[in-house]
Amino acid sequence: MDFWSNEQNPNQSNEYQNRPPVRPGNMMELAACILGYVAIATTCCIYLSLVCGGLAVILGLLSRGKNKKLPDRARIAVTTGAVAMIATVCMTAFMFATTIRQYGSIDNFMKTYMETVEQLSPGLETNTDGI
Repeated sequence: MDFWSNEQNPNQSNEYQNRPPVRPGNMMELAACILGYVAIATTCCIYLSLVCGGLAVILGLLSRGKNKKLPDRARIAVTTGAVAMIATVCMTAFMFATTIRQYGSIDNFMKTYMETVEQLSPGLETNTDGI
């Protein structure tokens, strides 16, 4: 049989004929899992973690399709996305509360921050007019 010919040997099994059918939500589950893991890994990056976690939850729930039960991979994606979003919100609230407790207000924190910047870089002019 010639390599370039379109004829196939009827005794030869085609590897693609024996594959099981792919569920429609399978790729969506995979994308949701990857986004959930990225959300967990980037919990300290507020915006990226919230976006990836939210997308993981949405894609995980949408991958269910018409089934009543979530597949295992979709359940893992929803869980990791939700945990990442909750951890990010809790960590941000804790940092905000700690800053308020330590400095009294955001204005005092910004004043202390600007004084520190001026001390560390004496030749740098800082514009405090907000322009």
